[in-house]
Amino acid sequence: MYNYIKMVSKKIFPTITTNNVHEYRQQMETIYKYASGVHLDFSDGVFAPTRLLPIDRAWRIDGFRTHVHLMQQKPIESVDDIITLLPDLVILHAESDNVLEALIKIRVARIRCGIALLPETDVDYLASLKADKLFDHILVFAGNLGYQGAESDLEQVKKVKRLVELYPDIELSWDGGINAENIKEISDSGIDVLNVGGYLHKSKHPKKSYDNLLNLVS
Repeated sequence: MYNYIKMVSKKIFPTITTNNVHEYRQQMETIYKYASGVHLDFSDGVFAPTRLLPIDRAWRIDGFRTHVHLMQQKPIESVDDIITLLPDLVILHAESDNVLEALIKIRVARIRCGIALLPETDVDYLASLKADKLFDHILVFAGNLGYQGAESDLEQVKKVKRLVELYPDIELSWDGGINAENIKEISDSGIDVLNVGGYLHKSKHPKKSYDNLLNLVS
């Protein structure tokens, strides 16, 4: 691992998962008003079944913490666009092609890197990548790839607990189906960053819903 200090407090990042530039802007401007950061999803339509907004049409707000989740079969092809976006963290899937090459290129650009694991991917697969020194964040995916509002696969809690044992100093995040009923269980398993999509976007009062989620994990 490279230099990173794991924070004690829990963080909740609303997610943007869209193929529409106008919806992207509306969601970004709304999230900026109440959250401490945002999680952006990008998909090529191959690794995940939906093709989302192209990276070169996305933008970030200066000073607003921005995490990028790249759901692509060949992430190396998008690395230059990702670096131009200048996110605080880029999360690549362990199951993607040439993920090590992409991690190295992003790391050389002095951007934090993370690794995401699909539900069917065993924790031990991380060791086979031989990339431990390149990432300090692991995302446990527990939803429906490329979509929001899916039911959370709480069986992934077991994976989180295993990751806590193997990587006690690494930042862990959860993506998929978080709501007021399950966020405490997910958080207590060892998750540091909780990425929330449909629950907040469908709320009539997203700030109140966000604050309620924060209170539940505080």
